Amino acid sequence: MKTRYFVLIAVCAYLLYTPVPDGLVEPWKYRALMVPTQFLGLIAKAQDLIWPDAPNDVLLYRNVMQLMTENPALEEPGSNFKARVTQFDGVKVRVYEPIQKPKSLLTGFVYFHGGGFSFGSTELYDGLTRKIADSLNAVVVSVDYRLSPEYPFPIPVEDCLKAAKWFITHAKEFGVDPKRIGLGGDSAGGWMTAIVTQLLHKEKIKVKVQMMVYPSISAMDSSAPSYQKYQYEFGYYGMLPLTSVARAYSYFILGKKSKEFEQSYIENKHVAPSQRQRDSMKTFFNHSLIPPEMRLDSYYKGPSDPNLGSEEVWNKIKDVCLDSRFSAFNNLPLNGLPPAYIITCGFDSIRDDGIFYGEALKAAGVEVTWKHYEEGFHGIFWESPAISFELGEKMQKEAMEYVKAKL
Repeated sequence: MKTRYFVLIAVCAYLLYTPVPDGLVEPWKYRALMVPTQFLGLIAKAQDLIWPDAPNDVLLYRNVMQLMTENPALEEPGSNFKARVTQFDGVKVRVYEPIQKPKSLLTGFVYFHGGGFSFGSTELYDGLTRKIADSLNAVVVSVDYRLSPEYPFPIPVEDCLKAAKWFITHAKEFGVDPKRIGLGGDSAGGWMTAIVTQLLHKEKIKVKVQMMVYPSISAMDSSAPSYQKYQYEFGYYGMLPLTSVARAYSYFILGKKSKEFEQSYIENKHVAPSQRQRDSMKTFFNHSLIPPEMRLDSYYKGPSDPNLGSEEVWNKIKDVCLDSRFSAFNNLPLNGLPPAYIITCGFDSIRDDGIFYGEALKAAGVEVTWKHYEEGFHGIFWESPAISFELGEKMQKEAMEYVKAKL
């Protein structure tokens, strides 16, 4: 009996222990958020011993999230919008429309959820997207794009593009002015926002604004200062360690686990030296673009040796990585894109993706508003009925004020 208690206490201590650096917002609430995440991670690692090639982590997270969010109400007390689930050009979406039909056309907003391209859903994001609809007084479309590894690149991107394009071209059927529609998303949804905005622009379909919340933008440099800072402060714990980023890209690019790719990504050797010598890589992934206060000597050791890299790994992924639908940096120049609102957080391994992309947009003459929340972390913008952060709510409010003004 004593042994059982000891084991239980040891497991609880492990789950409750999460390194929390000084300055991170509401640290005990953050630790509480990490307990179920680490518990599920333990289960997934145990499953890996039995089914090493299966996407155990993704399937487990999805099942738990489905239990948490199954069948959210279509109407909520206090909300002026009702939701319904339908399809736009074959893509499942959740649409928020006004309960009382207005006399004039409304604005519209398309939202792409986060989740590392592998999990997340419009149900999971119902609280956030409903709040966006009420805050903007806009018809909001939340896109339930298909997920990797079952549906790797380019399928998720194509789903997002099809849904956004269909909504814009059918906007008046929803009481929406087609000339007053914006796009937005967080994390992987930020990636979708950047790409879909560019692809629509190529087709001469304009949107009014693009909002990217701690976006994932490119998989080309895993030695950026934000990765080094995160590794120094969290190691392989926290919301988005380097190992999790590598796994997410493995699923998205290759459609499966790949120890070879994941280890190469962790070591920043997944890109061949010949590719690193290209002018675009040197220009847009230049670490000097990151403000000096964000690359301190205590953790930042400089960029990786550009001569290190695996031609073998690169040859397996280059067709995807160089595709115009994959990276927002593959569609240069970026002239003519709509105003961009970019959010980054200090305790986020992919912080610098948003900074790099913002600099590239500014270089092309695009209006960019960059909001950095040093005490924030990856995932804070999303909220659930069980837990939310004051800073996350502040971020939402400020983002909605910007987007509403642009729409």
